[in-house]
Amino acid sequence: MNRRDFLLTGSLLAAGCLFGCHSSNSHSAQLFEHPDPSRAFPVIIHGALGDTLIDRPPRRIITLGAGAEDIVLSLGIMPIAIESHLWGGDKKGYLPWFKEAALKAGWMLPDTVAMYPELDIEKIISLHPDLILAPQSGITPEIFRQLSSFVPVVAYPERAWLTSTQEQLEIAGAALGRLPETRYIYQLILKKMENYRAIYPQLQQYTFAYLNAGSRISNLSAYVSGDPRVDVLIQLGLNLAPSIQNLSVRQGSFVAEVGLENADILHDVDIVVSWFYNEQVRDEVKNIPLYATIPAVHNGAYVTLTDSALVMSMSYGTSLSLNWGIPHFMPMLLEAIAHVPPRK
Repeated sequence: MNRRDFLLTGSLLAAGCLFGCHSSNSHSAQLFEHPDPSRAFPVIIHGALGDTLIDRPPRRIITLGAGAEDIVLSLGIMPIAIESHLWGGDKKGYLPWFKEAALKAGWMLPDTVAMYPELDIEKIISLHPDLILAPQSGITPEIFRQLSSFVPVVAYPERAWLTSTQEQLEIAGAALGRLPETRYIYQLILKKMENYRAIYPQLQQYTFAYLNAGSRISNLSAYVSGDPRVDVLIQLGLNLAPSIQNLSVRQGSFVAEVGLENADILHDVDIVVSWFYNEQVRDEVKNIPLYATIPAVHNGAYVTLTDSALVMSMSYGTSLSLNWGIPHFMPMLLEAIAHVPPRK
């Protein structure tokens, strides 16, 4: 047992939940099953792309997508490779909070695997993994089949890029035989958010929408509940606007589309949060007349995220990413709230 394992296990024992933590997620039974309930392995992970049998504790783990590398590292396990995150990360593809945590714990950084423009499957084969962990990802059925031909692959349970933080932790915990630990990590996240709500109780007065306004000039992409970036803001105390809750997400997507000509439906949104690839795109969108008519944008109650690392940290929803990202995000949110006009 390494020192991070020891510290986490000690915390679990102190909390009295090493063998007694229970998830409040009633969906867990649909995420995985243990043929022998008294043993962690074998375990069958259910997913949208197929079921995955893991018959022994994985030792050579590759993580793909968002968040999985943070979860694995938080358990005191270093993946042999992670997806390279060049947008938001350094020149080698390491996101700042992951790199800081790994180096602080005395780890050597793992290898990286390119996902874009296409997944480097040959490199994955050369690393001889015994598990691909990608519960919050956009892995396609074709890639799932290719990878599954030589290694167990754990992907998303229902929709690509719409796996909540709690579901990610449940899936990772089951796949690695660490369910008590991942459930404890989730409780720590909830406690941290509870503390923020206590410090900033005024957040509960406001509605929000998290939009991507830069991908299509004629449309807005609205992120919905179940996406960690939305769930984080809800856990901080904000309320997802009813207009967003009423939108439908088409099959194969993880966002709801709103034509700019229909931007007036966002009349019930107090605060808009939106990310952009860079300042140039932000300014281009800001100058679109229909976009400027969104009440929250017009009022200046508008958080514009152009720091790619901050965008990624608030999108991950993991303990490591939130510890890094929320202190950077909160001043921007409070500034936006200051521009919400008083209710009549």
